[in-house]
Amino acid sequence: MTAVLGWLRGLFAVGLLAGFYVVAFALLAADTALVVAMLWLMVEAPTRAGNWSLVIGGSIPAAFALLYGIVTVSRAEQHPPGAVLVHRDEAPGLWRLVEDLARGMRTRPPSRIYLTPEANASVSEEARLLGFAVGERTMHLGVPLLLWLKPMELRAVLCHELGHYAGRHTRFGAITHRGAASLRSTLFRLRMTARSDQAVPGYAWLFQAVIGCYAWLYLRLSLAVRRHQELEADAEAVAAVGPAVTGEALRAVHALGITWAGFVDRYLRPVQRLGFVPEDIFEAFAAMVDDPLVRERMAELREHPVEAGRSPLDSHPPLARRLALIEARHAGEPGVVAGEGPLLADRTPAARVQRRLLAEAGSPATALPRATWADLAAEAFAIELASLLLEAARGTGVTARPTLGTVLGLLERGEQAELVRRLTDAPEPEEQLAEALYAVTGQALAGAGRARWVLSWTRGYLLDCPQDPGGRLEDLVADAVRDRAGVAALRAELARLGLDVEAPVVLALRTVAAPAGRTTAARATGRAPDLVVEELGRQRKVAKVTMGALVATAVVWGIALVGSDSSQPYPPSYGLVLPTPTFPQYPLDPQYPQGTQYPQGTQYPPEPRFTDPLPGPGFTAPLPTPGLTRLIPLPSPVIPVHLIHDVAPGDTLSGIACRYGTTVESLQELNGMGAGTRLVAGQKLLVPAPWQGSGGRGAGCG
Repeated sequence: MTAVLGWLRGLFAVGLLAGFYVVAFALLAADTALVVAMLWLMVEAPTRAGNWSLVIGGSIPAAFALLYGIVTVSRAEQHPPGAVLVHRDEAPGLWRLVEDLARGMRTRPPSRIYLTPEANASVSEEARLLGFAVGERTMHLGVPLLLWLKPMELRAVLCHELGHYAGRHTRFGAITHRGAASLRSTLFRLRMTARSDQAVPGYAWLFQAVIGCYAWLYLRLSLAVRRHQELEADAEAVAAVGPAVTGEALRAVHALGITWAGFVDRYLRPVQRLGFVPEDIFEAFAAMVDDPLVRERMAELREHPVEAGRSPLDSHPPLARRLALIEARHAGEPGVVAGEGPLLADRTPAARVQRRLLAEAGSPATALPRATWADLAAEAFAIELASLLLEAARGTGVTARPTLGTVLGLLERGEQAELVRRLTDAPEPEEQLAEALYAVTGQALAGAGRARWVLSWTRGYLLDCPQDPGGRLEDLVADAVRDRAGVAALRAELARLGLDVEAPVVLALRTVAAPAGRTTAARATGRAPDLVVEELGRQRKVAKVTMGALVATAVVWGIALVGSDSSQPYPPSYGLVLPTPTFPQYPLDPQYPQGTQYPQGTQYPPEPRFTDPLPGPGFTAPLPTPGLTRLIPLPSPVIPVHLIHDVAPGDTLSGIACRYGTTVESLQELNGMGAGTRLVAGQKLLVPAPWQGSGGRGAGCG
C-alpha cells in the first residue's frame, strides 16, 4: 500500500509541476502573439501602430522575469546555509547510529550527512527522472540537536527523518519543493518588475496575478500532502522508540529551536555587527541554556508548546495536533535503545559549521573569550538604548549636548509625551521610556566608574552597582517615568551615589582594550539581501535589452512610415467599393397620356430633379489625408532603482515614508513586513528612489 501511495503522490507532484510549465508558457505565448501582431501592424499600417512602444516596452521585462522563473525549476536543490559535509572518520558514532536505525526501519540510509547551524533536521533525495528513479540520499542534522538533545530524543528525531525515506516521501517531495521555490522566485521577480515599471504599463502585473493564483492552488494542494507525510513519519518514529520518547523529542526540538533562534538573533548577530564574536558560539549558547531563568522558560515551552505566528502555508501540521496523535498511539515495545559513546569524534565539523555561520554576515569580527564577549554584549546593548534616548532628548529643542540631567529636566517639565513620541512608536511606550532611562542612568554610572553592565540572557543587560545591592535604582527610574514628582527622589539617589548628572554620558565600549566607539556609528555598512541585489542587477540588464529592442523597432517603424502612402492608410486589398446609384421613376401628369400635346397655357409639371444619393461609378471619393503632426515619443528605459535606508535611532515607518514621498503600506509590501511597523536600529530598508515614489504623502507629513 505504501508503494502505491508513493507512486500516486509522485504522479501528483509531476502533474503540479507540469501545470506550472503550462501556465507559464501560455502567458509567454500570448505575450509573443501580441508582440508579433504589433510588429505586423507596424509594417502593414504604420500610421495605426502608435502604441507599439508600450506593447514592446512592457512585454520584454515581464517575459524575462517569467522566463527566469521557469529556468529555476530545473536547478538542483541547495543545501541549508552553513551546511558542512561530515565524513565517516570525523563522526563514526553518528554514521553507525544512522545506519543501524535505517536497517531497523528497513530503508536505505543516507549516503551523505551534513551538519548545519540550525536546531532542526531534514532529509532529501535527488529526483532522477522526475522522481521515478532512485537517487542519492542526504541528511541534514543541526549541531544544536547533537549537543543538547538527550540520546533517546535524538534517536526519535533520526527515526522521524528516516521515516520519510521508508514512506518514499523524498522521491517526489524534492520536485514539489523545487516547484514551490520556483513559484516563489517567479512571483518575487514579477512583483519587483511590476513595481519598477511604474512609467510603463507593462504586463508584469497581469503575469503576477495569474502565477499568483496558480501558486495559491499549488501550495495548498502540495502542502496538504506534505503535512500528511509528516504524520506518517511521526508514526514511524513511534513504532521505533515509542510514543512517550517521540513526544518528548518533539517538545524538546520546539523549545531548543526557539531558544537557539533567540540566541542568534538577539545576541550573536547584533554584537557581530559591532565587530566581535565569541570564540566558541556553542559554548556561549551552552552558558545561555545553563541560566536558571532560561531553563525555566525552556521548560514552559516544552510543557506548553505554543506556535506563535503560524502561517497557513506551513509545511508541517500544527504541533498540538502532532502531539495529540503521537500520545494517543499504543505504547508498544520500543525497537531502539540508547547507545553509548559520543557521536562526534572531535569538534572539527562543529568548528567548520561555526565558521560558515559567522561568514554569512560578510564582515570581519574579532573573536573574544566567552566572558569578555558577554560583558561587551551587555555594555553594547545598554549603550544602544541610551543613545536613542539622548537623541530623542536632542530633538526636543535642546541645543547643548544632552546629558542625564537634560532627560531628567524634560521629565520634570512634563514633556514625557514628547520624549516618548521621539523615542518609539512601539506598544507600551512608558515601559520603553523607563528601560531607556535605566540604560542612560546605568551608562552614566558605568562611565564614572561606579557600576558595570553584566549580560542577562532574559533582559539583555543588568546594572551591577556595589553601592546599590538591592536594585533600588531601577524602581526609582520607573517611578520617575510614571510621575514627574519621582524625579526628585531619583536625583537624590544619584547624588548619594556621587554621580554628576550634568556630566557627558560616555557612549563608547569600555570592555575591550581598543574601544569600538559609539555603537550607533559602528553599524555595518551592509547591503540589501543577496536575492534583492541579484534581482536589481538582472533588471538593469533587462532594461538595456529593452532599450535596444525599442531603438531597433523605432528604426523599422520610421522606415515603414517613410515608405507608406499617407493618402491611403489602408492596404490596397481593402479599397472601398461604392454601390451604383439607382434613380426613382417619377410619373407624368395623369390628365394627359404619354405623347399628348399640352394645351396652350397649361402649367407643365415641374421637371423632376434628381438628388443622387451617391456619386456615379466613375466618381473618386475624396478621403481625408491623415496629417502626421509629430512622432509618438519613445519612453525612456525604466531602470529599476531602489535605495537602501539605514534605520536610525528614532526612525518610524511613517517618518521614512514622508521623507521618500511614499506610503507606509508601500514600504511594508516592498520589505515583506506584512502589517508590522517595528523597526530596529541598523535595519536595512528598501525604499523607492525619490523619482519612483508613489507621490503620495501621509496625513502626518508636513
